[in-house]
Amino acid sequence: MCRFCMVAYSSTAVGMGVMGGVTPISELVSITTESPVMKILQLQSLPESMAKITQPEIKEPQWLAAQKAAEAASEATGLKKGQKVVVTYDVTTKGVVTANLAEFKQQANATLNDQRGWARVGATFQEVASGGQFTLVLSEASQLPTFSEGCGEYYSCNAGRFVIINQDRWLGATDPWNNAGGSLRDYRHMVVNHETGHWLGHGHEFCGGAGQAAPVMQQQSISLQGCTFNPWPLASELWSTRLGIRQ
Repeated sequence: MCRFCMVAYSSTAVGMGVMGGVTPISELVSITTESPVMKILQLQSLPESMAKITQPEIKEPQWLAAQKAAEAASEATGLKKGQKVVVTYDVTTKGVVTANLAEFKQQANATLNDQRGWARVGATFQEVASGGQFTLVLSEASQLPTFSEGCGEYYSCNAGRFVIINQDRWLGATDPWNNAGGSLRDYRHMVVNHETGHWLGHGHEFCGGAGQAAPVMQQQSISLQGCTFNPWPLASELWSTRLGIRQ
């Protein structure tokens, strides 16, 4: 018989030791979880244990979901800088509007298609009766917060597909703009370009240095930050994640 075999005759079973000796089964039972053998067994069962662990649900923040959607739209269109694209929009009002709506439509369209503005990215903005890619709204000031918690009663705003122009600002601009010598027509250019810029995928910008032209995506209605007023996008702003046009 092989001298390395183990034979059990009864409850007095024995195990072969490292040097050929025998170890009573009672001692084998006493092997602790610290032994190398038990550690190996524990490691082998680890993947099975991990598989039973429930992963916590991580919710994607709203801003990231919006960014991904814009990037997906960009990839889908595949547009490059210099290519032409038609952007449709419809126009509506909210609340009590006393401003001349026909004038608002005409001036907003002139701004959007001005060769100093977003037309420089290759976009032509076309007003349609309904179902445009975005909706341009002339709104009573008190109605701005109904579009989004982020919209207040004093300034204009962008909320999703809505590019909202505050009627009070359309009619009178703001003190910082007026104090800097900006005209009402230039303010109207700026506010339409600024809020449409948000829809195109832009966030806010800041003054690049005292005396420089402000980026159109700077909050010029609040403060010029040492810059000079400017109603038109700078060359560095001529891109749109919404349209898939990159700098």
